[in-house]
This record gives sequence, structure tokens and C-alpha cells, in this order.
Amino acid sequence: MLLIDVVNESYSMLFVNVGAALLLGMILGRVAERFHLPNVTGYLIAGLILGPISGFLTTEELQHLEFIGDLALGFIAFQVGNELWIGKLKETGRKIVIITIIQALFTSAVVILVLILFTEPGIALMLGAIAAATAPAPIMMLISKYKTKGELTDTIVPIVGLDDAVGVILFGILLSISIVISGTGAANADPIQYLLQPLIEIGESLLIGGGIGLLAGFAMRTMTQYGESKISILDTIVITVFITVGLALVLDASPILTPMIAGAVVTNLINKDTYKLEESTIRFFVPPLMILFFTLSGARLEFSVLQTAGLLGLLYIVGRTIGKFGGCWIGTSVVKSSPHIRSYLGFAMLPQSGVAIGLAMAAYNALKDSVPDQADTIHNITLLSVFVFALIGPILVKMAFDRTGETKKSATE
Repeated sequence: MLLIDVVNESYSMLFVNVGAALLLGMILGRVAERFHLPNVTGYLIAGLILGPISGFLTTEELQHLEFIGDLALGFIAFQVGNELWIGKLKETGRKIVIITIIQALFTSAVVILVLILFTEPGIALMLGAIAAATAPAPIMMLISKYKTKGELTDTIVPIVGLDDAVGVILFGILLSISIVISGTGAANADPIQYLLQPLIEIGESLLIGGGIGLLAGFAMRTMTQYGESKISILDTIVITVFITVGLALVLDASPILTPMIAGAVVTNLINKDTYKLEESTIRFFVPPLMILFFTLSGARLEFSVLQTAGLLGLLYIVGRTIGKFGGCWIGTSVVKSSPHIRSYLGFAMLPQSGVAIGLAMAAYNALKDSVPDQADTIHNITLLSVFVFALIGPILVKMAFDRTGETKKSATE
């Protein structure tokens, strides 16, 4: 009976924790807006208060709520996919691919060159790969919040979608090289396996996301044909995100790429009226999930990381910032983007969170048995980077949209 009581109490506290995260996140999100800061910044501060500052949310409790992060990222990825309409990408597709590849490779190269002078080559390579990743969550939330429209919005949405795919492939290549350099490949791991793994992951994501996206797209076309309501559209979206994220986690595919691909397939199957209905439905359903996602992300940050990351952490942050600015400027110059895009795309590409942490954990698991010190260093520096870019990233993204004249006050404010 005692064990059952403990389990019931723990289960009940999940509801209390979720309610507390939503309440404080919502309040501080509003406070942040009063000071002309993105509400995302307020959510993160709320998480810091609930987590490392007060200890209200413990590590164990946060582990029980991890599924919320996967779910929120699934909806964000689905929204990113929704913006990848082939008709729009025909004109800009080649430019988007060029910008994405150049900025990712340049960012990785800068971070590697900066760090290799101060640490082991394996650490520099891994952090260089992780540096390429950009978090779509704060970008998509600000686009939705301020209803941004213009060249920067049209450019950054497909880039953050493709950026994850490029980052995963780059990570797999550099991880295999890192294993060989560290002298661990021969004894404990096959570098070819690590080289092929990201390609397998992307292939699985394409198959799962594409298949489920086809079913969802045809279902939505049938619904609008018979005049069914927003509720039916929402049901389909929720089912699609749950299944794509769930299967991705079970089959070791990407829980971000898979729903993104499903969203892309759906948006290319439905007509304009259905798309507008779908977009408005997601916009009113997702906000509570976003508050929870960012608040819980803030609660997971640990101040002790600031001490353990040290000089390398600072060099990584500076190197990644220079890399993103320089890479975006070079990429947009090559494709002859407008001066506004060349100047401000780098600001909008700085956020980093879920994908970076996932890559860091993959590096940690691959290296922890053979070179545990390197594994710990990579993990701690990535957490420090997430902490810094999570706080300043949304501010810089909003500034970029403001400077390009693409923001508009949300009707819900």
C-alpha cells in the first residue's frame, strides 16, 4: 500500500508541476513583453525560478515531464514542414540549400579552428558539429506571435528545417573522425557505423514522415470536401504529430525531422483554403505547449555548468556567434540576397536548444567509456551554450524581424 501511495502522490504532483509551470511561465511571459522582450525569455526565466533557483522542480520530476518537450518539438517541426510548399520553394529552393550548407559548414569550421588551439581535436570536432544546429522553436514561436511576413521570414523558415538535416549528417561524419583521432575506433566502435547512422536516421524519417503525411494530407482533403469543422482538422494534426514523434523515438529516427517531413507532405497535398484552416487551428492549440516547453527547458539548466565549462565554453559561444554571422553573410552574398537579409539573418540563426542537446548526448554516449573527460566537456559546454543562446537568442531574433520591418503585433496581445 505504501508503494501505491507514493506512486499516486508522484502522479498527482505531475499535474501540480505542469500547472505551476504554465502559470508562472504565462505571468513572466507577459512581464517580459512589458519590457519589450520576447515572451520566450520570460518563460525561460520562469523555468530558472522553478528549477535551479527554488528547487521546486527536481531532476526526477523533470524527467517525468520529458515527453512534453518531445511533443512540443513535434508540433514545432510540423509547423516548419507546413511552410515548405513546393510552389514557394521553386523560386528560392536552390538559394535556401546554398545558404543552409554554407552557414552550417562555416560555423563548424570557425568553432573547430577556435577550439583546436586550446583542447583535444576530438572535442573541437564534436563541438564544431553541434554548433551548426539552430533551434526552430523560438524562431517559429516569434513568427507566430508577431505574424511576421517578408523576405527574412520566407528565408529563415526553410533554412531552420534543412539546418537540422545538415547538422545531423555533419555530426555523423565528424563523430566518426573524432573516434578515430581519439584512438577508440579500433577497440570499441566502427567509425563507418557512425558515418552511416545519420543517413539511416534521415532515411527512416523520410519514410515514416512521408507515409503518415500522405495519409494525413488525403484525410484533410476529404474533410474539407465534406465541410467538416476545425475540430476534425485538429484531430488529424494531433494524431499525425503523436504517431510521427512516437515512431521516430521507437525506431531511432529523428523526432524533429519526421514530423517536419509529415508537415511538408501535408501542405503540398491540401489546397489553400485547407491550409489556412489548418494554420489557424495549430496557432490556437499550440501556445500552452510552447509555454510548457520553454519553461521546462529553463528548469533543466544548471548553474554548475557555468563553472565547469570555463574558457572553452566562452570560446565556443564566441566562435559559434562569429560562425553564424559570417556563414549567413557569405551564403546570402553568394545567392545575392537583399542587404537586409545579409545583415540580419545571422542574428536570427543563433538560438540553440533541443537538437544541440540531443547531439551532445549522442557524442557523450559514444565517447564516455573510452574518453570520459572529453565526453563530459562536450556535454557541459553544450549545456552552457544552450543556457546563453536560449536567453539572448529570442531577443536577437525579434530584433532581426524588427529591423527588417516584418513584425506585427499579435491580435491576442
